[in-house]
Amino acid sequence: MSKLQHTDIAIIGGGASGLVAALSAARLGAAVAVLEKLPRVGKKLLATGNGRCNLGNLSADLGAYHGSVDVSSVLARFPGEEAFFAELGLVVRPDEAGRLYPASGQATSVLDALRLQCAALGVREVCDFAVREIRPEDGGFLIRSSSGDTVRARRVVLACGGMAGPQYGTSGEGLQLAEALGHSVTVVYPALGPVAVEPKAVRALKGLRVQAKVTAVLNGRPDAAPTEEGQVQFGDGVLSGICVFNLAGYRPEALSLDLVPWCADAVGLLREIASRRAEFLLEDFLTGLVPKRVGQVLLQAVTEKPLSTSVSALSEKELTALAGLMKDWRFAVVPRVDWEAAQVTAGGVTGVGATLESPIVPGLFFAGEVLDVHGDTGGVNLRWAWASGVVAGCGAAGSLK
Repeated sequence: MSKLQHTDIAIIGGGASGLVAALSAARLGAAVAVLEKLPRVGKKLLATGNGRCNLGNLSADLGAYHGSVDVSSVLARFPGEEAFFAELGLVVRPDEAGRLYPASGQATSVLDALRLQCAALGVREVCDFAVREIRPEDGGFLIRSSSGDTVRARRVVLACGGMAGPQYGTSGEGLQLAEALGHSVTVVYPALGPVAVEPKAVRALKGLRVQAKVTAVLNGRPDAAPTEEGQVQFGDGVLSGICVFNLAGYRPEALSLDLVPWCADAVGLLREIASRRAEFLLEDFLTGLVPKRVGQVLLQAVTEKPLSTSVSALSEKELTALAGLMKDWRFAVVPRVDWEAAQVTAGGVTGVGATLESPIVPGLFFAGEVLDVHGDTGGVNLRWAWASGVVAGCGAAGSLK
């Protein structure tokens, strides 16, 4: 460890929110140190957006955020990704869906821009420093690492993430540190990841994709439940795809797929197709409406007739059952905690106000995923990281004066 004994502000965690908190505080003249448990900062940031770093979104929809912390006042103090990173010399460009990426298309560009700015402002990186205790004392805090090294700081920003992505160094230490200091932490669970379902239900579908409206069934009721539309991918005992990821955080008991959301009369639609394909084999009945193998699986669920039977042999009862299945193809969810597959943590530290300062430990601030905030896909989670980092870093530095 570098021989750091004292600093104005200690940022615990060298991820997205931590680095932005560091440079924001340093811009206000504070001496800042980033304490990171890994050998290098920013490991999880490098993995975002499949290595391209989807660092924000042109949309300002607050409905994309979930949790108990009020994000609106925090986001209002953030100038937006394009303006923020322009000050760091990084060019940000939108794609056709409004997702923002560095012009280079490389996450390393984002990390480099943050680290270079931090270095220019005199921020110290202290790596291989796994914080195990934060102890309030007169004039600030004593921070102790797992190896016994200590640092004293006048202010602390806790920005070491949640539980998602332990392979990138986030394994819940921040939540434990917050609880040890008396803060309330909600139940945490994986969000923005695949949803595990009964393996038998998807075994014959592995590797296939369908376009669907997906509903998170809660308390047995698909009506008035959260919905998303998009491409669903059938995996090894899981459903995935962006639309599924956005529903994972609701912890549904089942997912319902509507394969023809544009059609109000599915029975009438199937009758029409059946009349035009009466002499076709059942295995080809739904070809063109859904992927061929998906159509075959659906038919096998509603009839015992061989797929080599002609379409004309389908009864009205079977057509009606098939239409119902296509409008509500239900997959029971298997409760499973898979932090490695999750992109973010749902849940976290709660009871924190607009300044992100602790209501019970003066001088302690929070930023990023450690808080009870998570967003949908498309860059909104990194927007929260940047914005909360700015607010926490500026708040910590401002309180020194």
